[in-house]
Amino acid sequence: MTDAVSPRQRWSQRQLAWRRFATTWRPGWMLLALLAGMAIGAIVGRATTPAHEPAAARDLEQHLVPLVIDADSIWSSGSDDRVAVAEALVALRNNNNPALVLQSYEQWLSSYDSILLRLAGIDLPTSARPVQRQFIVAVTMSRDAVEVLGHAARVTDPIARRDLTTEVGRLRQRSEQLTQAGRASITDLGGQRSDVAPLGSVTDFLEGRP
Repeated sequence: MTDAVSPRQRWSQRQLAWRRFATTWRPGWMLLALLAGMAIGAIVGRATTPAHEPAAARDLEQHLVPLVIDADSIWSSGSDDRVAVAEALVALRNNNNPALVLQSYEQWLSSYDSILLRLAGIDLPTSARPVQRQFIVAVTMSRDAVEVLGHAARVTDPIARRDLTTEVGRLRQRSEQLTQAGRASITDLGGQRSDVAPLGSVTDFLEGRP
């Protein structure tokens, strides 16, 4: 007659069998854990990687970029009733003639303010708003340059005027760089990859003096 196995013996046998199984399949468990980790990482990666937003890029190109171009024309080309900021800046720096600045100063500021309000009022998708803010900063820097130019037109000291007009140029250069960065951001948003690099240097004050 076979001796009965006690509950304690059965428990010990099960523990021994489990230890043998775990020892035998330890590499298998490690492989399963590795595969599970890779799968979870792939899922999380897809969820956290920003998707391209071609529709947002098109909205920016259609509604916002034309206003940025209008803002640039205030500086570079002017209009029938308003001289360009660049032309007045040259007249002040090269000929010490503040007349063009003084006659158009208020119009420039009013035009910039109008465009800035329109830029901020455009309703864009959330993914496009960082680019919208970037362009607002760029246009605001050009407006700041005009304010400095107005001050330069009113000072009489030649060195102070030269330094102030140099700062006008520095602000405008940064504004142009930020505008270019905004256009690159639209390119990225549309699905194409653009380069990222530090901003270039601007005119030094001593370099701007005669």
